[in-house]
Amino acid sequence: MKRILVIRLSHLGDIILTEPIVRSIKLAHPNAVVDYLTREEYREVVELFDGIDSIHTLKIPGRDKSLIGLSKTIKEMCSERYDLVVDLHNNLRSWWIKFQLNANKIVTYPKSWRARRRAVKKKLHTVGLHTVDLYLLALRGTRIPFAARDPELIVSEQMRNDAELLLADRDVGLGGYAVFALGASHPTKHYPIPQWVELADAVVSKFGMKIVIIEKDDWDYFNLFDDLAGSGKLSIITGQAIPILAGILAGARFTVSNDSGVMHLSAAVGTPTIGLFGPTHPVLGFAPLGERCRAVTTNENCSPCSKHGESLCHREERFCFTKMDSGMIMKHLTEVIDIE
Repeated sequence: MKRILVIRLSHLGDIILTEPIVRSIKLAHPNAVVDYLTREEYREVVELFDGIDSIHTLKIPGRDKSLIGLSKTIKEMCSERYDLVVDLHNNLRSWWIKFQLNANKIVTYPKSWRARRRAVKKKLHTVGLHTVDLYLLALRGTRIPFAARDPELIVSEQMRNDAELLLADRDVGLGGYAVFALGASHPTKHYPIPQWVELADAVVSKFGMKIVIIEKDDWDYFNLFDDLAGSGKLSIITGQAIPILAGILAGARFTVSNDSGVMHLSAAVGTPTIGLFGPTHPVLGFAPLGERCRAVTTNENCSPCSKHGESLCHREERFCFTKMDSGMIMKHLTEVIDIE
């Protein structure tokens, strides 16, 4: 094969989980040109993949699900004449794109809609196929062997230096801090802030290291961390781009994160990562991958309550999180650190 295109338009975590497929393709066809199509806002994460020759991007405003605005990009890509198109998104837009390209061969990853719906409806806790395994199934029939399963992103020396400078401004040294990632795509997936504060106290007490909180935006309830921040044991960093975040995560001793794209970013740069799963559940196929990664869940009988964790809780409190105390998380942290 001379030209291969991989399609995954969004979102951050899903795109990171496609990296093993790109690596498998490149190892099987080292002389092939491997291109990637994604949305413009995710270009920076695809740039961290090893083996991508060219990145094509789409600018899609907001949550627009139409096919408007694709013509120019498709016209440019049609001139490439791909031997193989690997669709790892499998939605209306990706279907329209791949069939406009007139490729010699097209393969599509099998979304597990039924399995995930069944897990939500029946509240199943038996782990099924991970999303990476489903992506790899798309390569069946291409004679491309599976070369990897755990995503690996390339963090350059420049990215590490930029992160080190940013942290130095906050009196945080590389290698001596932990990262807390408090955000997620839906507020219902957020571990409660008072419990984050309790966990921060436990981490500072047990490991004697500073904590770096990373978030997209400034939040009013950051003031709950004032005591730790005032003592110099915690720093809050917001609004940073993917390369800086990757550098910060790569230099951390470990990361504790809500079920989010940052959780997968941390795991993919090789940092021990604890993912907190409340309304979502690892059975849905999005646990962080890596020997030193763990997905923490209380396995409530109402979990998972929805495929993406967006549903409001109908119980008197969110037991999936309130029962997930700092002791439970610290136990997992101790285990992943001991592997080093």
